[in-house]
Amino acid sequence: MKVMAEYTTIITNWKHLKNGLPYKWIVDYASYNAYGNFKLSAEDWEKRDYIVNFKGNSELTTEIDHQQALKKAISDITTLIKETFSDAANQLTLVCIPASTRANTKRRFEEFSKEVCEKTGMANAYPLISWTTKTNPDDGEEEDEYAFDFEAIKGKDILLFDDIIASGSSVCKFADKLKEEGANVIAAIALGKKL
Repeated sequence: MKVMAEYTTIITNWKHLKNGLPYKWIVDYASYNAYGNFKLSAEDWEKRDYIVNFKGNSELTTEIDHQQALKKAISDITTLIKETFSDAANQLTLVCIPASTRANTKRRFEEFSKEVCEKTGMANAYPLISWTTKTNPDDGEEEDEYAFDFEAIKGKDILLFDDIIASGSSVCKFADKLKEEGANVIAAIALGKKL
């Protein structure tokens, strides 16, 4: 069984975010520029579709496309975790960074985190996310707001997951908050990294 000190050695070879957090991703994600005029190979479009379909909030994503991307994501992330952390993944807690809405978070991460944790032996922090709906006083629109049970992750070794890392600022912000609350954030992983 690997010990945590060995993980530090393994993940120091990973890229690092601006706060020093090691991170790794599965595919590069090509995004549109302001004019939407770039050319992608068929493989690049396939990678892009993988992320879009996993997120599942595009009107172009069918339920079949989302389920296929979800299965692939579970497989890809499970493989990455097992290859990196081996049997000692059971010492880690998987924390998925909540999306902007309750529905998007549930669609992307509920089944994903459950299955990845079952396959790797990691603890699943998805149940630690709770939601409230509030009315925006400016426009009257309802907005979802999440809360996270930070007390439950104090002293835990955390592996963060996000569907895509663009600049990395949201991952850094969430990691820093977890650290402030007493968690030991080991690294972050993602399906995609925005080019």
